[in-house]
Amino acid sequence: MKKRIQYLITFGVGLAFVIIIILSKSIFKVDDLKTVYQILTDAFFSVGVLIFGFGLLVFASNGGTFDMLNYGIRKLVDLFRKDLYKVKDKTFYDYRVSKQEKKSEFLYLIVFGLFFIIISLLFLWLYYQY
Repeated sequence: MKKRIQYLITFGVGLAFVIIIILSKSIFKVDDLKTVYQILTDAFFSVGVLIFGFGLLVFASNGGTFDMLNYGIRKLVDLFRKDLYKVKDKTFYDYRVSKQEKKSEFLYLIVFGLFFIIISLLFLWLYYQY
């Protein structure tokens, strides 16, 4: 059930951004069909690239790409804590082990990113056919 909610939220947010882009370009005032296809291509492609990019960032984060940066920022913030004894991870190794246990899912972001990109390619094909 949790996966369905992730998929529905991702699709809904992506579709909402597509609608916002379409409405900001005043698609209903355009008379030329070629311009309509251009607006639809731009809207779907930009949202698809953003969602796909977020999926790639989560994938990179799961692989440990940003672990040292996150650990350094956490240690910097811990310097200003009142209780230094409540610090979770004393060493980078402890932080890395705890981070390995909490990996985020990213496949749904990549799937919907590709879905929106494929729809944009369909509108691009229609644009060039017109």
